Amino acid sequence: MLDAALLFPAISDLTIEGYQWISLSGGEPVLYPPLPALLQHAKGQGLRTAMVSNGMLLTPRQLDRIQPNLDLLVLSVDGKPESHNLMRGSEQAFELMASRLPDLRERGIPFGFIFTLTQHNLDELPWVAEFAANSGARLLQIHPLEDYGNAARRLRGKVPDATEGAYAWILGKQIHDRLKDRMAVHLDLIHSSVAERSPELIYAGHEEPDEAAGLAQLISPLVIEPDGAVVPLQYGFSRQLAVGHLAEARLGSLAKRWRKQRWPTFRALCRALRDDIAAAPEPTFLNWYERIADKAADALGQPLALPQGRQGGAPELAG
Repeated sequence: MLDAALLFPAISDLTIEGYQWISLSGGEPVLYPPLPALLQHAKGQGLRTAMVSNGMLLTPRQLDRIQPNLDLLVLSVDGKPESHNLMRGSEQAFELMASRLPDLRERGIPFGFIFTLTQHNLDELPWVAEFAANSGARLLQIHPLEDYGNAARRLRGKVPDATEGAYAWILGKQIHDRLKDRMAVHLDLIHSSVAERSPELIYAGHEEPDEAAGLAQLISPLVIEPDGAVVPLQYGFSRQLAVGHLAEARLGSLAKRWRKQRWPTFRALCRALRDDIAAAPEPTFLNWYERIADKAADALGQPLALPQGRQGGAPELAG
């Protein structure tokens, strides 16, 4: 596991760089021994805190440890119970997760669900939405599957295409309109016309950022990967554009170097992608994070050299 001694200073630096939220995921964050102290430190630095969990290990004892410093709990749900159990490799996964919900409601812990959209499970989204709303969730996030990590190994060919994304947007809008008084619904896709009209949303705007601006105005989210590398936007982003490695220096120092050395390249790639989107023959819905990550990998490659002795697993840390 990533040494907590590297994470605590990084959390402190995140606030200086202008980040307001920290989200921990994994793996399963509950298995990370320093989790309660990490959340407490983040709150002490003025950050709001979120955690993504499969819910199976959220016993009353575990909730006692994290509740005082947790602003939002997000539970993964992979479809109807049979689909969820199949994805999780356990016949009891859904039942166990659902059994934790009464305690969350009784404690007043704000919680939501995240549904991973694949090429073949859109038909289960209405059921998931009703389950989430009836459970008292405040949020349903619909996130397209990305071809990285476990998904690249276990779910090859399941990433939703443009047609599936369009249907997901239509269905997501219908669900939002029906449930907006009970629960927020968010789909992690952007329409190409929006990217063209508002390039600043994809870091392709024409205005130069204030030289004194923190890193949060240049890239958000920021991801601390399991080996301690700090990368833009999502897991697996090209290490050629990494902010750096927590074993090398404090995050604040890495941010200053990144702004001078790598921000111009990152911005140029975002502008090139914006031009690609504008030149496409048909408008489309797209997962922009994945598209820019793919473009960076194609243009720059993905060297994987790490500082010696720093390999290992740990929760994601995203500012």
